[in-house]
Amino acid sequence: MLVQLKSHRILIPILASLVLLFSSIGVTRAADTDNPLTPADTSSPRATLKGFVETMNRGHALLMEIVKSYLGSSRLYLSAAEREEVDRILEKLDIARRTLNLSELPAALAESLSAYRVLQLKEVLDRLELPAFATVPDAAEMESRQFKRWTLPGTEITIERVEEGSRAGEYLFSPETVNRLPEFYRRIKHLPYQPGASETWYETYRYGGAGMRRIIPYKWMLALPGWAKVIILDQPVWRWIGTAIILFLASALFLFVRRAAASWARRGSGSELRVYWSRLARAVFLLVLIPVLIHVVAENLRLSGHVLKVVTLSLWAIFTLTLTWAVWLVSHVLAESVVASQQMLAGSIDSQLIRLGLRLMATILSITILVVGAQQLGIPAYSVIASLGVGGIAVALAAKDSLANLLGSLLIMFEKPFRVGHWIKVDNIEGFVESIGFRSTRIRTFYNSLVSIPSNHLVNSTVDNMAMRKLRAVRTVLHISYATPADKVELFVESIRQLIEDNPLTYKKWYRIRFDDFGDYGLHVLVNFLLDVSDNQVEQAERQRILLELLKLAEAMDIEFAIPPRLPPAGAVPATGVRGARTIRTWRPGPGPHHRGLGGRDGNGADAAPRHH
Repeated sequence: MLVQLKSHRILIPILASLVLLFSSIGVTRAADTDNPLTPADTSSPRATLKGFVETMNRGHALLMEIVKSYLGSSRLYLSAAEREEVDRILEKLDIARRTLNLSELPAALAESLSAYRVLQLKEVLDRLELPAFATVPDAAEMESRQFKRWTLPGTEITIERVEEGSRAGEYLFSPETVNRLPEFYRRIKHLPYQPGASETWYETYRYGGAGMRRIIPYKWMLALPGWAKVIILDQPVWRWIGTAIILFLASALFLFVRRAAASWARRGSGSELRVYWSRLARAVFLLVLIPVLIHVVAENLRLSGHVLKVVTLSLWAIFTLTLTWAVWLVSHVLAESVVASQQMLAGSIDSQLIRLGLRLMATILSITILVVGAQQLGIPAYSVIASLGVGGIAVALAAKDSLANLLGSLLIMFEKPFRVGHWIKVDNIEGFVESIGFRSTRIRTFYNSLVSIPSNHLVNSTVDNMAMRKLRAVRTVLHISYATPADKVELFVESIRQLIEDNPLTYKKWYRIRFDDFGDYGLHVLVNFLLDVSDNQVEQAERQRILLELLKLAEAMDIEFAIPPRLPPAGAVPATGVRGARTIRTWRPGPGPHHRGLGGRDGNGADAAPRHH
């Protein structure tokens, strides 16, 4: 059973603890007798100082009645009526907070730190002999003397006029004063209280059990053993234990979610899109978990001082970075989902453009998040932007080749000189385009090797895109025997010409079929025509079909193809003679690339300007 507290000196800490036990400073409810919408009077240094002191004293007086009621009962928690009274007290505290200029506090910490600053200021003023309020300058006096600030005599506590912003014209405790309140408190806390002071509010708020307001009853907190209240690094032991438990539970929960997401990704055969979905799930979980942790450590455990600042700012920094990471994951997931839904080739230009567009949007949004996040952490936005600018210049200088390749890739993507699957020639490299990236293009050669060509080199090179041909040239030279009669040669040429004319896929406006030359070992019949097809596979299939028809035509007409002579053994003497149906005129090192007989290498179609047959 709780021991009845009889001493007024002991009741005061309990009063302070209970007001901060059940709510934060920021909660506002209707005041006891005042209009709850009436703002704090900050029209002059006199009004600001008087309003702060009187508001805090009125709140303290209301607390005493609540404490007497709560401690005199057998209840573990406040009654509904007592909670309403606490809300009215908190409205007073919120009015007192409005007399402080909190503009230089990190936005992420303003709500929690303002509670400490209000109590620290009250503790300092309770130990000072304040001047009579009538001697403090009012609005008329400040205006007549053209003063913009007033300092409490014998101190560095300053009330100054706000010059810009939504609160311009108000007299508030200056940002410098607010920032130095912890220092002022440390320097003055050994002094005795002045008569009528609200004793030990701040100490009780920092080290008491106020943080467990909705989990553990306050009466239980009073019964904690002495070792749990020992101060270590400005925090009681019980608060360190609570923090450790909360962080352990949060870490365990995150590891569970992480493993569950990874297991789900593996069930999908480790597909890249599924992996990114699992990473996004982890990021979203962190974005939900971190604000909960911040609320617990700031409002429930009520960490204070530098520990609160370090923990809260660290968590907000992790939140900002996680949000940036989540934005990038969302852009990647969206890009790959669109590519998959449209059945685009993974390495195609269209897919790369979709990825590029979403990544640019993600970059802009990420920079915005970093700037806003830095402001929340108390880092000026211009510093972040300047850092990003300097860092960008440094990166640009260090990676100018990479940037050149990136620009080259962008030119390729927008101009589209080739696509994935196209057959291209670049310098001495020839093959099919396998992928087009932001740094290089990969070509699968006819030797099945994979060649990566930097995009900047491609932009500055001549690219021969064989796949973009509107007409596909087929050129070959037939070598027929010298024993073939002239009239049969003429008939053979005319039959080939008719074969080309009858083919629906040949270009009828231009082709060359003629007896072309007397070769070293046979008569040359030139077959040069164009196929009106746009697909490489169709081209190869039709080319083969036409060459087979030529072979069948030669067989039907009993046309004998000439065979190139073999080279003599080393040291052999050249000779001439007739051997069967083949005439051997001279020894040569062998035919050139165009001397392949039937089915020779493809040419470009014309050795002169195209003309009708």
